[in-house]
Amino acid sequence: MGDKKTFVFPSLLFAILFSLITITGYFQIRIIKKNIEALLKNEGEIIFNHLKREIDINLEYLNLLEKSPSIITPNFLNIMVYDEAIIDDLYNFFRNIESMDVEKMPISNIIVIDRDGKTITKKGLVRVPMSYIRTFQSGEKETFVKTPGKGDKFFTMGIKTKGNAVFFSLDEDELDALRKKLTLKEIVEAEEKRFNIDGINIYDAKGIPYISSNGNREEAYVVSMPLDSKYLPKFIVEILVSKGLARDILKRTTMNFLFILVLLAISGAVSTYAIFLLERRHAKRLREFEKELEMKERLVSLGKLSSGMAHEIRNPLNAMSMSIQRLKREFTPAKEKEEEYYQFIDIIRNELSRIDRIVEEFLLSTKSHAPFLQENLDNVIEEVVVILREKAASKGIDIIISKADNDIMIQSQKERLKQAFYNIVLNGIEAINNGGSIKITTSVKDGNIDISIKDTGAGINEKELHRIFEYYYTTKDKGIGLGLPISYMIIKDHGGDISAFSEQGKGTTFVITMPMNQPPAEGQKTRE
Repeated sequence: MGDKKTFVFPSLLFAILFSLITITGYFQIRIIKKNIEALLKNEGEIIFNHLKREIDINLEYLNLLEKSPSIITPNFLNIMVYDEAIIDDLYNFFRNIESMDVEKMPISNIIVIDRDGKTITKKGLVRVPMSYIRTFQSGEKETFVKTPGKGDKFFTMGIKTKGNAVFFSLDEDELDALRKKLTLKEIVEAEEKRFNIDGINIYDAKGIPYISSNGNREEAYVVSMPLDSKYLPKFIVEILVSKGLARDILKRTTMNFLFILVLLAISGAVSTYAIFLLERRHAKRLREFEKELEMKERLVSLGKLSSGMAHEIRNPLNAMSMSIQRLKREFTPAKEKEEEYYQFIDIIRNELSRIDRIVEEFLLSTKSHAPFLQENLDNVIEEVVVILREKAASKGIDIIISKADNDIMIQSQKERLKQAFYNIVLNGIEAINNGGSIKITTSVKDGNIDISIKDTGAGINEKELHRIFEYYYTTKDKGIGLGLPISYMIIKDHGGDISAFSEQGKGTTFVITMPMNQPPAEGQKTRE
């Protein structure tokens, strides 16, 4: 449950932050889009103002030319070229037309005649001299053009089509309209090339397209504004500003933001997992610390209790020893049993001394404030092996010692350290049933001493392995669960650490790591 909470909280926090960043990014992209549209609109307005100025100037030139044809300037010469363009456009129009429906044509005066000079269809008034008709009939010419003069202000043109001839006349207003349209068309084409725009459309007062480009409205930003020209009243100009660059900028911005979001998601997931692992590790260390503290408190309590019990045991032992001495001194058995009597008295005294020594050693194993002395680690291990070798041999167990190349000197409480090694080696002997071995290896690495005690016993399963240093925990029928916890406490008091590795059916290995020169804990004494 704790692991789940540890994972859920950072995940929830990251999800909130990620959502906030995503929402902020979304609105930022919208703001960027609006700013780009504002820039496009501003660009369209600049183009419109330039276009309006060009239209007004050119139409003003055209108007001056019509009023004063005798004034010739380079600008006017350019404008006069429009008439030739009008002639070319009309020629191409009538040469390529499929149906000669004069009512739908944007010309007021038009007549269509056949090869014999007979009228096929007609609209308005067109006066065609017979000399023009004969010229077409003879095949001498395919076109006829008559420009306005002093007596006749009509622009008249004849075009030979498929089997027929078309004659039409344009009055001043129609010719002026065509000139205006051609002028606007040329201006629009020039502006489209000059600026980065998709097209320019101009609509007349009725909303009918006057000049249209091939630009795609769907792919452009449309800026529509009234022309407000005295020559083109109520006309509307529609500028199609290219969105290509703006679209690329917005696309790159969006892709960069999405890339950042993906990186953020990956880094967030990794960070959340790292926090989860660190939290688990911290929680594990905290549990180990609490467990170690609890074990230490219990062992301290056990030491105090043991000290009290030991003192209580030693009191009757002293009384028994004194009684035995008095019995030996004041009472004399029969002559034939005297030797046997003194022998029993000595046995009792020796056993009482041994019990007293055991109690003394037990008391010494709980004295964490005993002085630290410089000791040879190999000698300490040898003394433990000497004590336990006979017990190991009785079960067919070999105890092998693998020493380092040089003597290892360590500051330690010798008797307590012997007690720690004794408990671990004894635990290995009891774990082996039918012969085997226990290997003790010492080495020095990075200023630390490593002692490995490996047995070939039955091994410990993973569930029990985590509890072997717990107070009163044992898997033995006759054990009380104090040996390994006491060893654990002694190693910790020496500033070291102990860990166990086991595999069922292959044995168990205890690894003890202790510093060579680490100062003892506060309250402990050190002597060379």
